Amino acid sequence: MNTSLTLRSLMAATVAIGLSTATVHADDFVVSATSQTSDDYALAVAWSSALAKQSDEDRLTVVDNGSVNGLRQLAAGRLDIAVIGAPHYLDAVNKRGNFSEDPDRLTEAYAGLKSLFAISTSAGQYVVREESGINSFADLKGHSLAIGRPGGNAGRVSSAFLEAYDLDPEESVDTQYIDYTDAFNQMSNGRLDGTFVWGGLPQAAIDNASRTMKLRFISPDEAHMAAFREHITAGEHYRLKPVSRQEITAAYEDRVSSDETTHFWSFPYMFVVSGDMDDDTAYELTKALWGNLDAIKRTSAALNLLRLNEATTGLTADLHPGAARYFREIGLIE
Repeated sequence: MNTSLTLRSLMAATVAIGLSTATVHADDFVVSATSQTSDDYALAVAWSSALAKQSDEDRLTVVDNGSVNGLRQLAAGRLDIAVIGAPHYLDAVNKRGNFSEDPDRLTEAYAGLKSLFAISTSAGQYVVREESGINSFADLKGHSLAIGRPGGNAGRVSSAFLEAYDLDPEESVDTQYIDYTDAFNQMSNGRLDGTFVWGGLPQAAIDNASRTMKLRFISPDEAHMAAFREHITAGEHYRLKPVSRQEITAAYEDRVSSDETTHFWSFPYMFVVSGDMDDDTAYELTKALWGNLDAIKRTSAALNLLRLNEATTGLTADLHPGAARYFREIGLIE
């Protein structure tokens, strides 16, 4: 795929779902999201629908590759937009963590990527079977936990949290690299006690699983964050997001229990593109999304926490000049 994207069409149709007219110049964009139940996927789908309703020629195709593989494919020129966590992008450009064995040509390409914007509605969450007897993160000792798909960043983060609690990820806890879709199937059969999940509130996979078995949220706490940051690269970019019992009850009724406050872990999640994308294209793509924020949010409950004022905060990849032009135009940055 040509990473030097040229302007070739003018779209000026009013979108039926209420999106304002946006002039977007595009070819056939491919955006890689984390998973089909993640909020960045929901956002990309809404973005894709808006573009499709404005032009029969210009499309945005959404695929789910995970963040690590998605970034690699973007750097290799196989797609146009990828999502990556702010700390994980630093790992990529510094050849650390899951990117430590990447070939130099990819490492060099990572350094040339630019961000269009960031979102922070997704978060890392941990749920266990209520009948497992696990009531806190410390109670995971002697139990089994799915910590994410093989090769993904979630496994490293989950392992670092366990180590912060002096729990060995292999000996103290039976950690398994399983995607949470499969993990819930194993939990329903009693072969697994809990799983890591990535997404918003409500999270679709948790919601579906809670209709067949009673679940409970467990989470790390602020007292262990200093120790956590000692066990992972770019740890300063990770934050715990407090979620109240009332919010969890509103999302899942009485199907998922929790303490008074549960903590999800999060960081800015950036949508990045090749630095070769021309400024006008980056500007119009950014405007097409953020200029229609209210309508975009109405497409999915997973986007309820999407905030414009967070679009340029915590970025570790330089903001693309075209995206920066849009954010300056609306007064978000100087």
